[in-house]
Amino acid sequence: MATSQPGPAYEPPYPSWRERKSDGGVVIAPHARRLFWPLDGEYPAAISVMRTVHSANELKPFFQPAAEDMASGTWHEIAHLPLTEPKVSSIDASIHDFHQWEVDWVRRHSEHTGLECNPEWVTYGDLNDEDRPYANEPKEDGSWEEDSDTEFLLRCCGEDRPMRKRELKLTVTPSAGNDFVTVHDYVSVVHPWLMSLRDDIMKAKQVAQFQMYPVPAAKEWMVEQGPYHYILEKESWVQRYGGGPPRQLSASSQAFLEKIRGSRIR
Repeated sequence: MATSQPGPAYEPPYPSWRERKSDGGVVIAPHARRLFWPLDGEYPAAISVMRTVHSANELKPFFQPAAEDMASGTWHEIAHLPLTEPKVSSIDASIHDFHQWEVDWVRRHSEHTGLECNPEWVTYGDLNDEDRPYANEPKEDGSWEEDSDTEFLLRCCGEDRPMRKRELKLTVTPSAGNDFVTVHDYVSVVHPWLMSLRDDIMKAKQVAQFQMYPVPAAKEWMVEQGPYHYILEKESWVQRYGGGPPRQLSASSQAFLEKIRGSRIR
């Protein structure tokens, strides 16, 4: 009986996540969706693995250190599995909260820029072409560029305008000896990166238009599956993943996964 042979995309060198998306699709692997990932602590001690994608009350450590030597130990079985289906050679992590941060910051602080405000608290100035936002309405010539003499809010309430955060990303590639990005490869790089940006993530949440968090740093937060990461309140995250049977994939997602698996060597 003839067996199906995998195409070039299912053998190394593998395409990137972006190439997979443009060529037909790629998803975070079901086992990677079992990560219990707080925006807190150090890697790998902060990370756990749920028994299923809906069992936040049943956790095992992502890494179990040996009793006699904290530098050695046992990784959870999913650590060295592919992060994605199908496998990818690189993937870009980004943060949802940064997508609208600059727009939300300007909207919030525009309330502080009236004549009655202390001018020492408010700074206006020019922005270079890379940072200048589009105008609210098109010009007579059809362009959306602001006038060259337009001044922009640069600083208010002791805070600088959060420019160039929207495009911030981190590219993850396989560790030595791997042809594809594993769960361990991804989380080991992205967790410290997210923690280094935690203060900025909290600032973005403080000015978010539709979800106001007066004291976001006082709350506990969870990292939603990537690579476009949502940072959710732990309470609501646990309600979503706290119990019950595993969530069923949609028919289209299930068909896509079956297509991937059917293309591999049996």
